[in-house]
Amino acid sequence: MVTTRKMTVASMSSTTTRSDAASQTELLWEHATTQTSGCRVCPTLTPVSDGNDGHTCRRCAQVEDLLQLVMELREEVSRLRSIRECEREIDSWSRILHPMTETQQADKTPATESSISSLTSTEGGNLEDRGQWQEVPARRNRRCTRDCPMTTPSSQVPLLNRYSALQRNLDDDEHNISPISPTLEPSARSSQTSPCIKTSVVKKKRRVLVIGDSLLKGTEGPICRPDPVHREVCCLPGARVKDVKRMLPSLVRPSDYYPLLLFQVGSDEVTRRSPRAMKKDFKTLGRLVKGSGAQVVFSSIPPVAGNDEGLNRRTQQINAWLRAWCCRQDFGFFDHGLIYKTPGLLVTDRNTLTSRGKRVLGQELSGLIERALN
Repeated sequence: MVTTRKMTVASMSSTTTRSDAASQTELLWEHATTQTSGCRVCPTLTPVSDGNDGHTCRRCAQVEDLLQLVMELREEVSRLRSIRECEREIDSWSRILHPMTETQQADKTPATESSISSLTSTEGGNLEDRGQWQEVPARRNRRCTRDCPMTTPSSQVPLLNRYSALQRNLDDDEHNISPISPTLEPSARSSQTSPCIKTSVVKKKRRVLVIGDSLLKGTEGPICRPDPVHREVCCLPGARVKDVKRMLPSLVRPSDYYPLLLFQVGSDEVTRRSPRAMKKDFKTLGRLVKGSGAQVVFSSIPPVAGNDEGLNRRTQQINAWLRAWCCRQDFGFFDHGLIYKTPGLLVTDRNTLTSRGKRVLGQELSGLIERALN
């Protein structure tokens, strides 16, 4: 009886041991399968997390990120190369066209001087000769002058100077002034009132001019700090677009090579002038800088009117027209957007920016300059 009980206990213990070993083996295999998995890119077995359904190892994920960065860098390099090619083409055309314009101007100057002197001498002779008017024939070629005589029979109709009485009342100073033909007065007047901007074709480091109204006050630090020698901020408090146009020829030097002209103007006069008058002034300024050999960028008028909806609507109207006009004229345009409506950037009592707003404006313009120069 005792022997039978011992055999039963031994068999039960052996059966229990075998089942425990089998269960432990199965747990080990299950644990091994949950800890390792195959990558869908490379054939290696790498540990992955339970929530990762893509079965991608960390090394392959890093390789994909690096490939994405390489593609972005290639696109950026191609963009910069295209910009450099465009600048080289502009430089080559400017070198070709500048001597041609100089020679044309040099050829036109002697002809104009000779025509003025001939007209002056003719009119002076007519004023001095008060007895009888004479008819001067038109110029002809040499063959015609040899064949036909230059003298013509005098007219039988008596010609008198009806304004001789008015001539006596002229002052002595007016007698000394040489008369100018009425046809030449508009050109001389236009040459005196419309100065031109000249730049150099000799390649050197570019100069940056930021010109605008009182909104630029306090932005000199962020703009000029990267290159104080070749960057300049011209703040004209209360200046209008026509004032900037009048001051611009004295700011641009003839020795400047392909300068960058950035205009931040219009915020001081948007409250006082009509959009039609401002558009006319912008067109006049554009005609002045067009073809001057400078890179021109116009900046939008920031909405600094606060809660004045009418003034903000007028500002948006001028900015929309300015964007389309710059696109037609091949000028650059920078849009500030609605960033200055953020609390803390605008003074509530006046239509001006706070110190923080001026710092933001300076950083925006500085970033624009870096992108334009590169």
